[in-house]
Amino acid sequence: MRTNKAICAIVTTAAALCANTAHSQNFPSQPIRIVVPFSPGGGTDTLSRIVAQHLSIELKQPVAIENKPGAGGTLGGALVAKAPADGYTLYVASTATAMTPALYKDLSYEPIKDFAPVALIGTTPFILVMNKNVPAVSLGEMIALAKAKPGGLSYGSAGFASVNHVGMELFNSMAGVDIMHVPYKGSSAAMVDVIGGRVSMMMDTIGSATQHIKSGNNLRALAATSSKRSTLAPDLPTVSELGPNGYELTVWYGLVAPKGTPEPVLRILNAAVNKVLANPDLRERYTSLGTEPVSSTLESFAALMTSEEKKWSDVIVGAGIKTQ
Repeated sequence: MRTNKAICAIVTTAAALCANTAHSQNFPSQPIRIVVPFSPGGGTDTLSRIVAQHLSIELKQPVAIENKPGAGGTLGGALVAKAPADGYTLYVASTATAMTPALYKDLSYEPIKDFAPVALIGTTPFILVMNKNVPAVSLGEMIALAKAKPGGLSYGSAGFASVNHVGMELFNSMAGVDIMHVPYKGSSAAMVDVIGGRVSMMMDTIGSATQHIKSGNNLRALAATSSKRSTLAPDLPTVSELGPNGYELTVWYGLVAPKGTPEPVLRILNAAVNKVLANPDLRERYTSLGTEPVSSTLESFAALMTSEEKKWSDVIVGAGIKTQ
């Protein structure tokens, strides 16, 4: 009896392996959909459509975008987590995805356990900008002013639990300052009040912040939030260079698949994404969005997702950040 069970188990495993191999050899043989957890027209949506367009050419199959906004991106995440693990349904994960487990206690899925990383598709650094009327001309002077007057400076964000809210709370913690949070309904509204001097500063994407600075608005760029200087603003030092050392806020975007997707399929997709990221047309369009293409392996992307979830969970719990 035990021998028969063992034989059956071996046969079943072999059959599954053969099926996966056949599936991988034929992949892709039908259209692929990429679920974007935000509304059409936003930065994530635009970036995803650029990638989808190039992937459809590389994979010789239609690659369609499906927008599933709602609940901070978790509706789309839940949809993909429960989708067939065949490589034909992908999800655009991001830094916000790494923050969701700490923000949503009733989340129906776990990003690390329920998604298989496919590939990074790009990163967007932020710039810390400040109204020029604040009596400080450098990051060091701003930190000194904030320490001298706790709560005397303020920062705007796109709303409670937004990336620039959580990122500034990490800055508060690492710099040992108490800069007051003023939430808005979107980054654009926050930027209007920074320019107008109603709040002191904010972290905004490099594309948006640079546009406002070049337009002659009443802003001062203090530092980039990436770990190293951005190719999009190479003359601007980073927060980590100026202090606090080790600070980083870089929004990353990547494609993930449902857990259980065959590894050969994941590697086919990973190779295709890395190839299109080298396309000159894609890179030019990325630059216009303030985004940098970043290639990755399955393993490096998996490590990034794990480290980012731990990092932002600690910040969110430590600062007592909750969704509104």
